Amino acid sequence: MTDIVIKNSKLVLSDKIFKGGIVIKGGKITDIKRDSELPSGKALNAMGNYIIPGLIDVHVHLREPGACSKEDWSTGSMAAAAGGVTTVLDMPNNRPSTTTTELLEKKRRIAESKSIVDYGFHFGASMDNIGELKKIKDIASVKFYMSSTTGNLLIGNYDVFLEELRVLAGRNLLSTVHAEDNKMVEYWTDKLMKTGRTDPMVYAESRPEVCAVEAAGKAISLSRVAGARLHLCHISTKKEVELLEINKKILLRKILTRNTSYHDKNIQPLTAEATPHHLFLTKRDMKKLGNFAKTNPPLRSRRDQNALWEGIRDGIIDIIATDHAPHLPESKKIDVWNSSAGVPGLETMLPLLLNEVNNGNLRINKLVHLTSENPARIFGINNKGKIERGYDADLVIIDLKKETEIRNEKLFTKCRWSPFNGWRLRGSVLKTIVRGNVVFDEGNINRIKGSEIQYKAFSNNSG
Repeated sequence: MTDIVIKNSKLVLSDKIFKGGIVIKGGKITDIKRDSELPSGKALNAMGNYIIPGLIDVHVHLREPGACSKEDWSTGSMAAAAGGVTTVLDMPNNRPSTTTTELLEKKRRIAESKSIVDYGFHFGASMDNIGELKKIKDIASVKFYMSSTTGNLLIGNYDVFLEELRVLAGRNLLSTVHAEDNKMVEYWTDKLMKTGRTDPMVYAESRPEVCAVEAAGKAISLSRVAGARLHLCHISTKKEVELLEINKKILLRKILTRNTSYHDKNIQPLTAEATPHHLFLTKRDMKKLGNFAKTNPPLRSRRDQNALWEGIRDGIIDIIATDHAPHLPESKKIDVWNSSAGVPGLETMLPLLLNEVNNGNLRINKLVHLTSENPARIFGINNKGKIERGYDADLVIIDLKKETEIRNEKLFTKCRWSPFNGWRLRGSVLKTIVRGNVVFDEGNINRIKGSEIQYKAFSNNSG
């Protein structure tokens, strides 16, 4: 019995646009056919609009447990659905940080009871949880923080970092890294605070590009020594793009000549992501937005921003992810040194990128690679990221020409603000479908529970 038939659509496949429809049974895509070949009977009419695979956001902070006043799994997953995101991977810097199996299981139970999109979890590395890294399973990655964050997640010793990377290499688990050198950040912060400055720009100056470049270089070097797969989060500078390009070429040569210690010769050992706020805002926007543009790493120059877009076009940057980090407005309305760092992004990433498609700066197939296909491949997520037979029916129906305005009061995120408030964009999410269930329908949320994702065998998540 056919569960859903979607007709009259333009399906964005990996390498082409296909005019036709989709047959969905049991939450899976069972067929892709021209409209004339689809089963007869009632069907969801896409009205000639595009359908893309559901976005996989590999970098979100849904704040629960520990900071539910900012966001929780219910509001965060509604925001995801409204933004065409059908799978989220949640970061470990909660209160308490997700650094033990017990704490991970508690988080799993919360997500299971509240999330309306599918989900997975990053696990936190600390200075003293190497034993946990040897047994943890069913995770997207192990996250390393090279600068201070919530809880006990700072990895302040490179010997510990290397030792833990070797554990991950042995288990073929992915490492993700927030690359900012903590000692450098502390030095510049202390120096600039003593000047008495409190203007928004001073925060960007307290975390200059060298902090990111130095840490990224160290993380790449250590991962190569360990033979561990490495994913750099939210790169923000031209020099990081250059560093990635050089090292990706070196690693590719080693793989092609089989001169490498990496387990699977078909898997990229080095990948990276960029965020919408670094792609669409620069440090000049801090003059207007103030602390509402404060984030780690900070907004950069137009030169850095252009380099990120070049890195995307050249395939050096593999993923676009939000780093959705909601904070309540009151925590932004204090002095720059004590205000919270981070911006929300789940609801605005896809409209921003669709606007770039309309402007001719991004092909829609490339958008799908960056936000669905590459995330699924790099993080080893089963049956997601493509419109293909046998894959989960995670789909987004978009009206590429519909103009919308981002407005704070219309957002589902609990913090109810966006740095892109007031932006008018062409390209809008009409419906979001998770495993065959319509969870977002032209402004309305259907509270159908999501499920935890499963991983491919190569990631050795079976313990």
